Amino acid sequence: MKPIFTKSDYQILVDVESRKACIVKGSNSVYVALEELTPLSALAAKHLRMMGCDPKRYLNIGHSNHVIIKEAATAWQSALNQAKQKIEQSNSSMIHSLWQNLPGLMELRDAEDTYAACQKSASLMLEYQQRGLPPTRLMELRQKYPRAAAYILAEAYAFSGSETIAELGRRAMHLLISGASVEETLAILPNVPPDGATTEQYQQSALRW
Repeated sequence: MKPIFTKSDYQILVDVESRKACIVKGSNSVYVALEELTPLSALAAKHLRMMGCDPKRYLNIGHSNHVIIKEAATAWQSALNQAKQKIEQSNSSMIHSLWQNLPGLMELRDAEDTYAACQKSASLMLEYQQRGLPPTRLMELRQKYPRAAAYILAEAYAFSGSETIAELGRRAMHLLISGASVEETLAILPNVPPDGATTEQYQQSALRW
């Protein structure tokens, strides 16, 4: 953590990466989240008065009852802005990686959704089969875009009711976006169908056809 404000025995240290801060007063310290500052709550003001402090000199941190002195507000806001910028940069980088490493994702997802809709209607399924669309077209797209197909499968696991399985799904999604091997990533997924999928659908999914 790096100090952003110091006055006498009062100091504020911040870790922008983890969005955490440490407020030090003499030999005592408290760790808090790096959040927006808000007007002092009535409860916090009451506690400050009981300790002989002037409530007018303080602000709340977020919606908690943690407080900082107003003199540190500018330094605090600067650190908060840095944290927000890092998040935005990270999100932009992730979006770039998503499109760069998952070509065909939108086209394949559209075909998957169409196939799912067709399965609920015998007449629609017949119509699409005659036009060479799902499942024929879907299988072609899965073979053409194996990474995108694996991502959609991992996504299905990520929505599992089991947190253990959901975590494996999220991990697989991240690996695929990051450019990891499709085969190795699929190997970490459970050998059971995702929630809501039939065994037949599962066997046809991603690289399991």
